[in-house]
Amino acid sequence: MVSTCHGIADDRSSGTQYSCSAEYDKTIVHAGADGPWTEYFAHQAARDQQDRFMRDAYLSLQDGQSIVAEAPTGLGKTAASLSSALSVMRGKEGVDKLLFLTGRQSQHRIVIDTLRELNRKVPAGTPEVTVVDLIGRESMCGNLTIDRKCFCEEGQNEKALGARRSFLRRWILSEPRHAEETIRNAKVEGVCPYACSIEAAREAEVIVLDYNHVFVESVSESSLSSMSIDLQSSSLIIDEAHNLPDRIKMGLELRLTVKMIKSARYEVEEYKENLEKNKVGHEDIAVSSVAISCFKRIEEEVSSWMATKMDDIDDSEHNDILVEASDLVEVIKTSFLSSLTTNDWSSTFREFSILLGKVTIDDSDGEEETGTSCLRFLAFLETILRFEKSDAMALVFDLVGDEGRVTSCLLDPAVISSTIISKAKGSVLMSGTLHPTSMYGDMLGLTSGSYEERAYSSPFAQDRRPIIICSDVTSKYTKRGKENLKRIRSHVKEVLDQTPGNVAVFAPSYAMMSEIIETTDWIPKAFRIKDEESGMSKSDVSKVIRSLTDSRTKTVLFGVMGGRFSEGVDYSGGILSAVVAVGLPVPPPSSRQRATLEYMSKRYGRDKGWRYSSGQPAVNSVLQAIGRPIRKEDDRAILVLLENRFLERTYSRLLPKNIITIPSADSDVTGRLVRRFFSRYP
Repeated sequence: MVSTCHGIADDRSSGTQYSCSAEYDKTIVHAGADGPWTEYFAHQAARDQQDRFMRDAYLSLQDGQSIVAEAPTGLGKTAASLSSALSVMRGKEGVDKLLFLTGRQSQHRIVIDTLRELNRKVPAGTPEVTVVDLIGRESMCGNLTIDRKCFCEEGQNEKALGARRSFLRRWILSEPRHAEETIRNAKVEGVCPYACSIEAAREAEVIVLDYNHVFVESVSESSLSSMSIDLQSSSLIIDEAHNLPDRIKMGLELRLTVKMIKSARYEVEEYKENLEKNKVGHEDIAVSSVAISCFKRIEEEVSSWMATKMDDIDDSEHNDILVEASDLVEVIKTSFLSSLTTNDWSSTFREFSILLGKVTIDDSDGEEETGTSCLRFLAFLETILRFEKSDAMALVFDLVGDEGRVTSCLLDPAVISSTIISKAKGSVLMSGTLHPTSMYGDMLGLTSGSYEERAYSSPFAQDRRPIIICSDVTSKYTKRGKENLKRIRSHVKEVLDQTPGNVAVFAPSYAMMSEIIETTDWIPKAFRIKDEESGMSKSDVSKVIRSLTDSRTKTVLFGVMGGRFSEGVDYSGGILSAVVAVGLPVPPPSSRQRATLEYMSKRYGRDKGWRYSSGQPAVNSVLQAIGRPIRKEDDRAILVLLENRFLERTYSRLLPKNIITIPSADSDVTGRLVRRFFSRYP
């Protein structure tokens, strides 16, 4: 089998498209023709671009390679990628598991529904696809202590428990089940839904799970082994892959405060007292005594070190500063060893680590992080020791109130992802905003020759989703002010006045969103107002989205780019008629951002450094926001960008080449354009 690409160019950043054909058994296969990649397609027939995607993914997976696919909304990525991957898995030795990774629980549902449809279609004699839907343990159990122990099966008879677990495991595998269904049935049976799902996953072909189960080391080490998953015999489908670099970074974003150190000491003291009371664990009692002394000294020295850094912040142009990992390591190491009679750091630290892993407590210390303070301290220390001599990690010191805080910031997600993706038996990375594909190949550490880049055209007519770019407004900090805010409101009001349905307005930050709606007397009375709140729960978001289906009233939805309303939400059924994106969510100046820019520039060159660290992520966040309303071919929506920087080459070149844009000089022009659009598409 040979894949050949007759490329116009291979530089996806230039917006060029690929024209590809594939040879299968020496026969040219054209889009639309039946191929082995369609064997497990859940629907009756594939559209042209969907078939191209299936074929390209199939050929890449057959070769154990990766494909980075910019596949727009409406293409049918889920069904296409599943068909390709299942066709390879069932037809090729050495591929035992298919892991479908996504950051959204709503996407879990789509995958399960697609596999149900597929199983109804498989011919007689062909085994149905077995699948397990796995979400976070916290969401599945609902009964976890602070040290992550589960109470789901407390008080159960062991013999009866084994039978009920076995029943639920067989039930999960009997047909594709949503995680919510498993949770409900597990409650009836009195067993742990997470534990049963883990057991079922050992037998399943497809496992739907979160990125963290594979790409966050603290989770994946235990999660994958518990499911008997070997990456070297697994294929990956990574949905909404534009989110993966940030999710990997978040997995290693750990914090250290004096409060945490103190809390860890209290936890060890409590643990030691419990051992003494129960007259057990004499060796641990001795180690605990040493650990308590170490924590006291570490607390003193880190507190003193942070005091000097607070003075440095006062002299800094930002609200944070970079600190050397080696300096902090030396402070902790010296403090640690000063409490010991030996200078054998390695062996003593191993003993110390084992103890901290054993510490259990009754109550949380009130911080937002999960897990004990002991484990959080240990995770932070292990991370900075690991990256002490690497420029891929930066340590940032800032203040939370009056307290100092050190945060580990991974600058290069490739140090994690490259190894994982290269281990797997091929992978499909897909999203509607993998733009440019070359950037994501770089940022995820995919090596030349190990992957293909593809961009597919949208099935939706461009004239049903035109983009207006307004030249008289911006979110640029130096250009903000009363007049700029007045013009922003005027554009939004014109959109509201001329739009027959619901409108979403997305700002670059909560602060700017609040500024826009500080007064609401300018908003037409026909609209009710719904605004996003920081930390909104999934159920609250779902409730707001459901309210948009009420045809008796119109709603203007205010949210932030990258927030709950602008990503991971499907506004299906044409419930949004217009989207307004205010400004660009460019990261504000900070020491962290400077470190990211410097690292990316050093690795990829100055232009790509800025593009990768700042410009393109900001643009892609806007593209994600304005892509929300168009989910089906007959949907229509007008999209308005209130940012004049999109008319400048610096940012205009970061937009996809195939979009239609219309300039607007002022709000009157915007109003006329919107009115004209809805007269054509009422």
